[in-house]
Amino acid sequence: MTRLLYEDLTSQLIWAYYRAYNGLSRTYPEFICEGAMAMLLRRTGVPYRRQHEIQIFYKDRLVGVHRLDLLVDDKVVAELKVAEHIEKIHKAQLFSYLKATGKQVGLLFNFGSPQPEFERLFFDPTRAAAERPVTPPTVRDCELPAHLIHPELVGQILGAAVEVHRTLGPGFIYRIYANACYHEFRLRSIPVEARKSFQVIFEGEEIGELKFAHFIVEEQIMFFPVAIQHIEDINVNNLKDWIRAHDIKLGLMINFYETAIKPIFIVAQ
Repeated sequence: MTRLLYEDLTSQLIWAYYRAYNGLSRTYPEFICEGAMAMLLRRTGVPYRRQHEIQIFYKDRLVGVHRLDLLVDDKVVAELKVAEHIEKIHKAQLFSYLKATGKQVGLLFNFGSPQPEFERLFFDPTRAAAERPVTPPTVRDCELPAHLIHPELVGQILGAAVEVHRTLGPGFIYRIYANACYHEFRLRSIPVEARKSFQVIFEGEEIGELKFAHFIVEEQIMFFPVAIQHIEDINVNNLKDWIRAHDIKLGLMINFYETAIKPIFIVAQ
């Protein structure tokens, strides 16, 4: 009978999850659930690292750092969620962390569901290395606004963004994707100017500055890479004002939080 990789270790993790799930409220935030899991692992003598920092590389370039919820015995990555149920994006995020660390086994635990819910993921580095990349979508593959300007440049930006998303996967903070996009633009010889912040404009006046990495591409398109669960939380009109302030006609926003690239075009009328 074939045994699962690290079966004994993952069994201890699953035991700790059930014990913590049964003893905690469904309304507690993730860090409380994480603390309970860590306490139970410590009591049973299972080695772990909490909020372990890993470096994220994109094509041999360091683009940022990420913290894992739990790295158990330097073998298993445990990701904790408090949600109504486990979603496809949650599994995709954990898979990204396995790929980034080279670990083969991940466990996804949900503390917000009415019943205990967890998933076991397996990552095969040799298979991933052998996979051929798919052809990036062109501008024709996306829903485009009428009379789109700079279509060829839009296609180049989309191709670079898809390459970043496919290589890293979802689950990281937006600065990691911004740094990776900048590196990809440079690899493709796309002229780009990196900006680290933008001015909020209200009724025609600048009222304050926000840290927000974005790019001016070939002095024609402003590109905003984001990684946010609810894209509607971003006020597009504020971005339009910033685009107009640079005398640019078109903006492009891509949310790397999702499992697929869905460009949002911002036309500054």
